[in-house]
Amino acid sequence: MALVALLLVSVAAATTQALCPHEATDLLPWSAAASWNKQTVPSGGDITIDRPILLDVSPAAMGTITITAGGRLVFDATSPTTLTLSANMVELSGGEFWIGSEDCPYTGDAEVLLTGTRDESEGAPGVQKAVVVHQGVFEVHGQPKLSWTNIDATVRKTSRREVGHKAIYSAVENHNGLRGRGLFMVEFNGTGHLVRNWKHVVKPSKFFRRKQHIGNIVVVVVRSKAFFGRRFSPEEIAAAFEDLCYDRQRTSALRSMENKELTAFAAICHIGFPENSVEAVGTVSNDRSQTGLLVQRIGDVEFAAMSVVSPLREAHANRIEVVSYPAGGSASLERVLKTVNPVDSWKAGDRIVLASTDFDYNQAEEFEILECDSCTANEVKIMGPVLYTHWGEVTDGVDMRAEVGVLTRNVRFHGRMEESCYGNNLCDIFDYDTFGGQIKIHQNFTSARIENAEFYHMGQQSVMSSYPIHFHMCLDTSEKDAYVRNNSIHHTFSRCVTVHGTHNLTVEGNIAYHHLGHCYFVEDGGEQHNQFIGNLGLSTKPGTLLPTDGVDQVSTFWIASPNNILINNRAAGSEGIGVWFLLAYFPTGHSAKVDMGLEYGEPFHTLIPAFHGNRMHSNRRFGLRLADILYDNGTVKSARYTPLEDAKNEDSDPAFLHLDDLVAYKNFEAVWIRSYWTLCTNFRLAENTIGIIFASALPMDPGPHYEMLANSRIVGDTDNKGEPEGLVTLSSGEVVVFGRSRAMRSVHHAQLGVAFYRGTTHVVNTSFAGFKGNALRGAGAIGKKLFNEYFTSPISSVRNVTFDFADPDEGSRFFDGDGTVRGFKERDGNRHNIVLDVDGSLTTVAGTSVVRPLPLLLNARCVLMPTWGPGTALCPDRFIRLNFDRTWRVPTFMTRDDLMSSATETPLAKKQISYSLNTRESYILHFNTTVPHRFKLTPYGLELGLQQVLGVCVGVKKRFKVIPDTYKAARSREEVLADDNNTKYFYDSAVGVITFRLTHPYPRGASTLSHCPGVLDEDLNGVCDLDITIIMRTFSDDGDCRQRAYPAYQTPPVTADGALTVPVFQ
Repeated sequence: MALVALLLVSVAAATTQALCPHEATDLLPWSAAASWNKQTVPSGGDITIDRPILLDVSPAAMGTITITAGGRLVFDATSPTTLTLSANMVELSGGEFWIGSEDCPYTGDAEVLLTGTRDESEGAPGVQKAVVVHQGVFEVHGQPKLSWTNIDATVRKTSRREVGHKAIYSAVENHNGLRGRGLFMVEFNGTGHLVRNWKHVVKPSKFFRRKQHIGNIVVVVVRSKAFFGRRFSPEEIAAAFEDLCYDRQRTSALRSMENKELTAFAAICHIGFPENSVEAVGTVSNDRSQTGLLVQRIGDVEFAAMSVVSPLREAHANRIEVVSYPAGGSASLERVLKTVNPVDSWKAGDRIVLASTDFDYNQAEEFEILECDSCTANEVKIMGPVLYTHWGEVTDGVDMRAEVGVLTRNVRFHGRMEESCYGNNLCDIFDYDTFGGQIKIHQNFTSARIENAEFYHMGQQSVMSSYPIHFHMCLDTSEKDAYVRNNSIHHTFSRCVTVHGTHNLTVEGNIAYHHLGHCYFVEDGGEQHNQFIGNLGLSTKPGTLLPTDGVDQVSTFWIASPNNILINNRAAGSEGIGVWFLLAYFPTGHSAKVDMGLEYGEPFHTLIPAFHGNRMHSNRRFGLRLADILYDNGTVKSARYTPLEDAKNEDSDPAFLHLDDLVAYKNFEAVWIRSYWTLCTNFRLAENTIGIIFASALPMDPGPHYEMLANSRIVGDTDNKGEPEGLVTLSSGEVVVFGRSRAMRSVHHAQLGVAFYRGTTHVVNTSFAGFKGNALRGAGAIGKKLFNEYFTSPISSVRNVTFDFADPDEGSRFFDGDGTVRGFKERDGNRHNIVLDVDGSLTTVAGTSVVRPLPLLLNARCVLMPTWGPGTALCPDRFIRLNFDRTWRVPTFMTRDDLMSSATETPLAKKQISYSLNTRESYILHFNTTVPHRFKLTPYGLELGLQQVLGVCVGVKKRFKVIPDTYKAARSREEVLADDNNTKYFYDSAVGVITFRLTHPYPRGASTLSHCPGVLDEDLNGVCDLDITIIMRTFSDDGDCRQRAYPAYQTPPVTADGALTVPVFQ
């Protein structure tokens, strides 16, 4: 019985084993005339496939291939040569398209070439140069490869010392006239020694006159651009070069160059021996034209030349080398890259890309893998030069190891491109063809699984909705087979992977490099339950399709709906933002016309289900930005993202947004979050201008919400210095040497690890390192946003923070400027921003408040902290924040009773009117003449045992009402000052001031984090439920009480008992 059972199991296994698509017995070979209705093999034009066809040959270029029900086109994996299917269009209308299968990846070499130029004539089809899946099966499965990993050791840029170490002569090392731009010539004798540097060549005679120097060697290189001068044409100079180098026996690439062309060129010419002369013209890689190191042995000497030219006109990317070596002594530019994960699926000849680890994302570099018998599974060999250093270390607790990904696959989809831009394809912006191919999958597909394939020259920048891989209005795909995983998508002209009106799609393990516009693109705001897992995107460049596709906003991950998962993704360089979450009140575009199951405004209350393990670096603006409103016209505006437990019920309890395990480095601003109740844990930030800003969605909401950064590591400068800036001119005119790279914008902006901004923010269990100012900008581990017009909480705090440097010698724990410091603006939010040091871990004294040194806030107990910037003082006192209802936008100002009229604080009242008040002092709020008919005052930050005396000037002998009616009129000011229950007010009709003593009934516990304490939870969080509304019964234009109040209301100054001193840090 056991044997029978075993046999039955074996039979069952055999019957369920997947059959490779090309092995199906019903397939008819494309190459056989009998396979076709007309008994002839198609030789072009449009065809319909309505039967199973095996693509066993590369057919003639076709027009439109339509695959209908019953039709199946299968690539033959046994073909010994590359199978190329060339067509204007491939349309699936109920049929099937197979290159391999999930269980049987394609083992041959396959190519789908989408052809044609844009047809802009009347009546032309809206979708061109495409694979379109209307209905049917689309299965693409190349050979599995690890898409990307990280390097495990730093790859240093090729240094001049490496190139010239054993040199007989190096023109660059000798600084011998190789400056500027154009065509340069250096002459050597046969022993490799310098004869003369002829510098710029702008006349044919420089070449002609060397013709008699038989046996000498001239090396010619282009630096910056091929500038031939103004008197002679490139053809005339090229003719002289050909005569010198080739004795007119061959044509040089110089002849086809235009004047000022941004193309690299290098040549080594043995005068009188044309057979020994060689040249190389640059190939474009990484947005740079580069020749590589051209080496030619002549006798006992090796001569080497290299030219690198930046079409983007980046001066630091331009490079030349002119060197001579003893035979066998030329520099080897081979490098071995060590990787974190095994890369034995990568093969010699594959192209890889190494991400930038600097501020400039254009420092990403492409290389070809070389044969390497000695390499381990975690190593690959490449040929340099390496133009930039790529960091490969975990430094100061932050993993800044560069990503490296493989671009080459054995299954390829790409568009055939024209040599230059044409027609109405935005040729005023792009001088190259941006009308590539596209793959568009519609709702009625049966399966669409795309993996381990390569896509390049895809997407159409001039045509909306024409993307490399595009799931278009597919709605719910959970019951279908659909994914995009482990693909290489590079050099595309409009996005990378677009999820449009589609739910439950998995986008996993892809590498997307060098693309125009947003890359991983969730389009309309209604897309839900999609998973973006382990994807890499780098070199995201501006496009034109949406207003947000431009500089500073174009994003590697553009997620227009919060109900999607992002795990372990990498946004490794863009002209704008790494990951950007947006919210639409209601789905936009095509999605507005179908039922997405969303109520109006629901996305604003939908919690991001999972966000962890993501990395962002080398982004011009933000690493992560969350969140903004997406409008129907594609424009955006700051949003109020307030997740709820039930997003459809606005009365539901708030939901805690938890973002975990994020790494961000070399961004201008690493993290910007505008949410309502946020917990960020295990963040590791380094080398950013600003580490993190919480821009609370509802900063004045009196409820128990807060934002928190916990268990994190934030570093300023590290050993990852990037490409040194060199000489920098300061605003004073002084020129200094800056040995680090700088952010791509606002280079004088202070470097801050945490910048306190709006609402209630807490930094807990977080360590800092590397924040030392320099001649270019100030720096502080903690600080305040440089420009702030908004409300901030007086109990925003730090707790258990540590610093890996000695302050002030090795860095600064805190930094805040004022209007005298470049970049800082004097705004209400800046001036009244308080940071509370709960446990003394910032200032050494528990309960210290870090404040702006304003007369209204300081007293004799406070101390200035000039080493922390001119905007910083320390006070042992607690502060509250008084908010004035800005409905009336009336001018107000505040006086402090001990200072009387000698100091006033007048807000700008741009976004709000509020004042920070020292609880050890008493104040009077005045109006600049007219008192509003009705106004409301709300104090934040009160707690049991902490009170604030406040007067409000309403004018002499006025009638008014105070709400709530629990307030009762007292007979004297002294009676109010003795009231601990906040139930009384006193109106001094002769002075015109109403006096309150503001108190709160609940204590603040060690874990209370809300504006005001209470009994909402075990941490004693609560609501600031004290609102004082004053309704004037009579008109009053007597709102300035200073002359009557003082000196009657003057109080003695606070003594220096318990005063702080400038802390001494260990």
